[in-house]
Amino acid sequence: MSNIFEHFKRQNQLDFRTQKPKNIFFQLDFDEFGAFISVTDDIGKEVTVNHLNYSGAVRSILRSIENIKEKSAFVIDWEKPSDKVYLAEHDFLLWQLKNCDNFLDHRKRPIQFQTEQASVNIRIQSIEKQPDSKLKSEVEKWYDTDIVLTAGGKIFEGFQMLTEEMALAEALLFEVKSLGRNFGQLGYFETEIPAEDINKYLSLLYSNMDNVDVLFEDYQAKVSTESIEALPALIFEKIDLDEALYMRVTQTLPNMDVAFLQQFDLHRIAELNELERTINIRYIERQPLEELINNIDKILSTHLPKKKGKGSSETQIVSEGNLFIIPKVVASGFLYHELPKLLADFNIYGAEKLKSYKIAPMQPTLNLSLNHGIDFLEGDASLDFEGELISLFDAITQYDKQKYVLLSDGTHAVVNGEYIKKLQRIFRKKKKGVELSFFDLPFVEELIDEKVAQSTFKKSRAIFEGFNNLASKRTQLPDLKAELRPYQKQGFKWLNYLYENKLGGCLADDMGLGKTLQAIAVLANIYPETTLPSLIIMPRSLLFNWRNEVEKFAPQLTMHTYYGQQRNWNEALKHQLIFTTYAIARNDIEALKEEEFQYVILDESQNIKNIQAQTTKAVMLLQAKHRMALSGTPIENNLGELYSLFRFLNPSMFGTIGMFNDNYATPIQKDNNPEVIQELRRKIYPFVLRRLKKDVLTELPDKIEQTLYVEMSKKQKKLYEQRRQFYQNAIQSQIAQKGLQQTRFFIFQALNELRQIASIPEAKSDGKILSPKREMLQEQVLDAIANGHKVLIFVNFLAAIELIGEQLDNEGIDFVSMTGSTRDRQTLVNRFQNDPNCSVFLMTLKTGGTGLNLTAADTVFIFDPWWNGAAETQAIDRAHRMGQTSKVLAYKMITQGSIEEKILQLQEKKKELFDNIISADAGAMKSLSEEDINFILG
Repeated sequence: MSNIFEHFKRQNQLDFRTQKPKNIFFQLDFDEFGAFISVTDDIGKEVTVNHLNYSGAVRSILRSIENIKEKSAFVIDWEKPSDKVYLAEHDFLLWQLKNCDNFLDHRKRPIQFQTEQASVNIRIQSIEKQPDSKLKSEVEKWYDTDIVLTAGGKIFEGFQMLTEEMALAEALLFEVKSLGRNFGQLGYFETEIPAEDINKYLSLLYSNMDNVDVLFEDYQAKVSTESIEALPALIFEKIDLDEALYMRVTQTLPNMDVAFLQQFDLHRIAELNELERTINIRYIERQPLEELINNIDKILSTHLPKKKGKGSSETQIVSEGNLFIIPKVVASGFLYHELPKLLADFNIYGAEKLKSYKIAPMQPTLNLSLNHGIDFLEGDASLDFEGELISLFDAITQYDKQKYVLLSDGTHAVVNGEYIKKLQRIFRKKKKGVELSFFDLPFVEELIDEKVAQSTFKKSRAIFEGFNNLASKRTQLPDLKAELRPYQKQGFKWLNYLYENKLGGCLADDMGLGKTLQAIAVLANIYPETTLPSLIIMPRSLLFNWRNEVEKFAPQLTMHTYYGQQRNWNEALKHQLIFTTYAIARNDIEALKEEEFQYVILDESQNIKNIQAQTTKAVMLLQAKHRMALSGTPIENNLGELYSLFRFLNPSMFGTIGMFNDNYATPIQKDNNPEVIQELRRKIYPFVLRRLKKDVLTELPDKIEQTLYVEMSKKQKKLYEQRRQFYQNAIQSQIAQKGLQQTRFFIFQALNELRQIASIPEAKSDGKILSPKREMLQEQVLDAIANGHKVLIFVNFLAAIELIGEQLDNEGIDFVSMTGSTRDRQTLVNRFQNDPNCSVFLMTLKTGGTGLNLTAADTVFIFDPWWNGAAETQAIDRAHRMGQTSKVLAYKMITQGSIEEKILQLQEKKKELFDNIISADAGAMKSLSEEDINFILG
């Protein structure tokens, strides 16, 4: 048995006579290999000392350094100096140095260890540069990248990474989330890049660095659970003098040039999605390149001549890595018989070099002969392949089957796949010929001769051009008891133009910009000339608001509220405007669908977001000469909601839901196809009007939002953790047995209980556990009222209404409260707005989040968060709207270590799915994926 004392005995005799400097320091410095530590004296001269002459932390560090240098003496590194102690290789030294006060930076300043964690950020800003060529006059768009360290609200620009987890800034040492083993290459990402290379830059960044936050406009980084598969590719490089074909086997990524994946070692790809305003990060899956090469080699070998002499140079296939040099006799058989099959799985590059083999890339021209139908243009369409005409859908069928179009002379015409897909999105096949939607005319004009477009689409083209002339168009405003703001006049012009051309549109202005008033202006303009009634459908909570607005601004219009047990449809039809709710429209659709309306207007049109819902199906049955939608947030979670909206507004725009999914939803959501994204944006652009408050109401005071974090009590935390673990196990078990869809109600119950324990544990503990959040709310509200402010409090649970109401009563605070069962909402609103003694309006988020004008308040509390932050923004905008004269302070109250923190992160993850077209509203429970649920309960 070994002797422990012998094992730890010093192997070398130490020289105790080494002179001990009065003071020693551990000095940090940098060279081309990174940060290293030196032992120095008072004047910064490097010294050699014995650790036995020192004590405490200094002794430990000196001993570690001696051990490192002893070991390095036996290791030869031809690049790095062997006498230096690099922190990247010995990061444990930093934790020892934490206990020393003699750790200095390269300027001899004491280094202080910070307790708060910092984050590494890359800021990307757009810049403009003049091109080098004097012949070019346009300005080129570039991006400038800047790497900064953020900690405690302060930004450090000149920081340096010591290890993958430690950063030094102004003699302050911060811990950061690990950047990974390539942390030393971070500085290379501070550069300028052309705008077209932004996706390449981000892909390199996320492939080489971990935990670096990108700050770029309003984009949010989003790591997808779905990987992206690198696609096999064949590159035809050249044909030599002997007509041998040079072909390279490789792999490519969608929307990236062919060389990118070959040149760089990537494991992640990052792409900007302008529609969702996200940076989509996906892991790259690759098939082993060797397998692809072997498969192609086997296929080529089947086309070797079987007669004698097959080993001659004229028939021999030469392979060098992933390059094949293929003799003509083999290449001909391969190209004609195998290439069509491979096109289903392989991308092809350099097909233009195959003309001698009668394979040619072609860009055909589109020929049209169309007549105007009811909703479509109808007629014939063909593609012209350099003089040979092939009917459009014959060409598309050939392409879908074999990825090329066979011409009469035997030429295999290889057509750009995106061009074919665009034609498939635009044209619909009929028994005889094709049909084309009016809404696709701008895209067809790009594909045909301008003179043909002028004659074929003259009438339709004039309608699209009319949108561009609205700003200068003189329009007589209707008789209103209101002075429209300039942007409201423009909104009226736009709505009226749609009306004149029998087109539907969605007014999607920001909250508080007066969408109802602009709609009333249009109604005042068409009555009394028209005799048909107009039906306005809305949530029940907005019925009184519409009546008040019409009475206030257009009292000449007759109106009837079709609602309640005693509703009378015959009486309703005697009036110009009929107000009803989505629920009544659904229940009474048999009567409503028999009438023809001048207008059907949907307020808060996100209520028809689900194309399969009974309410949506009922609304689609209504007969109307004109259609309008109003909503600050018409789309919540997915592109299907966009389809549902336009199926109501302009039924012929997208065809069936299957066609919409094939043409738009799948290419955008699965492939992030930038061309399809741009096409969809352009297609709906004329029919959605969106203005932001910050852009048109420059006189509106500021809105300041702040998050208040609340710590759970010990009893509350214990109860929360017990229920969290129980539900985590129970939900996983039920999903495994029944599937996600069948488990959703149980999940809803589980998440609701956890939310209640986080905010009002009294409701789940028979009042035994008190809410720290209510205590904080009480302090904040009392302080606000003492300083002369009126307060809005939004909650999600009725139990919170009762408990907070009791608190306010006990404090002697005059307040009003409102829930879904409240009938006379207007009386409560008027009292709060006009009574100086009424200081607080307490209400549920869903009841008070829309349709109310509460500008008497300038302080807002979101007591507990909702799944999508847009709903909270709507609630805050009850106070931050026209008529507000004070700065609005909005506080979001979050319980630390609870589901509420997870909800905050989900809000960012799912933030306003299509912010660049139209913003989003409150996400429903059913939008949570299994991944989201695991994240919340984990």
